[in-house]
Amino acid sequence: MRLKATLIFGLTFLLLSCGQQTEKTNKSSTESKLETEFVTNKNEQDTTTAIQNEEAVSPYQQELNKALADTTIEDYYKEIYRQEKLISAHDNKMLSITELLFTDDPDKALFYFIVFTKSMNGSDGFYSEAVGLSSFDFVTTKTEHFADYFNIAPKLTNQDMENWAQYVYGEIQISRENEEEQAVKELERKLLENIKEARKEYRVIIEKFIEEIKSTMP
Repeated sequence: MRLKATLIFGLTFLLLSCGQQTEKTNKSSTESKLETEFVTNKNEQDTTTAIQNEEAVSPYQQELNKALADTTIEDYYKEIYRQEKLISAHDNKMLSITELLFTDDPDKALFYFIVFTKSMNGSDGFYSEAVGLSSFDFVTTKTEHFADYFNIAPKLTNQDMENWAQYVYGEIQISRENEEEQAVKELERKLLENIKEARKEYRVIIEKFIEEIKSTMP
């Protein structure tokens, strides 16, 4: 009888132990599964967020970000972009900014346009003369680019357009002395002719630009 009771007790204890072990195993498996699902969901959320953030960035900003990450572009130009002003350097280095304004590389065109534009801040002397000539040439030969950039590109401000107007008018004063008023009228006709087949928003930009030029006249 005593042996029988001992056997029953032993079997009961064994069954209970097995049950607890099974419960622990199931609990551990459930926790592991939940943890895996959490990590998977988090990764999916992170990926979705990254895609949404990329989609939220404008094409022009993406183009600028790529230029800033481009190791073939010298840090000198990137610093001008970041500081939004001319950084003193060797004469040839500074003058290269005016040359790069006319780059044929579509992936870097906007970047160098902004670098050139920001270099107007703090410019003087020989560099100012080069900026005046380059700004006039650019706005008359690449009018659509000029209008497009000032229409939707990031980092460009009203002050930037005022600077362009001042430099373009400064070049007119040099090349068309005593004929400034007539020269501005001719410039207006030329720029509007250059964009007559372009988007209507460009006309608004050019008209605003011409008004900025006229506001600098005596």
